Amino acid sequence: MNMKALLASAALAVGLLASASAQAATNLVSDGDFSSPSGGGTFVTYAGGSTMGPWTVTGDSVDLIGNYWEAPTAGGGSLDLDGNDPGGVTQTLSIGPGHYDLSFFLSGNPDGAPSEKVLDVTVGGIAHVFDYTLGPGNSHSFMDYVSESFDFMATGPTTLSFTSGDSGTPFGAVIGGVSVAAVPEPASWAMLLMGIGMIGGGLRAVRRKNAIAPAAV
Repeated sequence: MNMKALLASAALAVGLLASASAQAATNLVSDGDFSSPSGGGTFVTYAGGSTMGPWTVTGDSVDLIGNYWEAPTAGGGSLDLDGNDPGGVTQTLSIGPGHYDLSFFLSGNPDGAPSEKVLDVTVGGIAHVFDYTLGPGNSHSFMDYVSESFDFMATGPTTLSFTSGDSGTPFGAVIGGVSVAAVPEPASWAMLLMGIGMIGGGLRAVRRKNAIAPAAV
């Protein structure tokens, strides 16, 4: 393979993998920032069995928060998983087989007990339990969100669920900024680095060739 063909192949590999990396950064959750529909000036309560945009409400009910308290770091709205009583939300992710990362912001409703809010997250058939403990500084203007994340494997379209782990309370765990993104496999990164190396090596070879080329008479 001549130098031009080698560089073209390496550039193509880098371009394809860069495109794959850009796709991996795309959020695969619909309305992960809870902004469509909007929670309005304060909040809107959705009963179990109803739909909230792409989400289906489970359990008793949830509160979709508009401007009632501070938004998550990622912006948008947030969701109190205890509406009138503990509830949850679920949606099916249209994803293919692969390795994914789920991330979200977690806080707790500061209006009442319990001080420890419990959240169950299920995706890819695996359940994860999170808790958030209110501190003395938690308030509507300072929700003190924490970032949570974990990886999971999927074999195809999979269900993502957030469910309150509390009992008999309207003051639950608060979530926002929910995101799922594909995780590039190590082999893809190796191919990307190899392509970059091939381009770099080719450019060095061209510079050496030009440096030793005889001057025109």
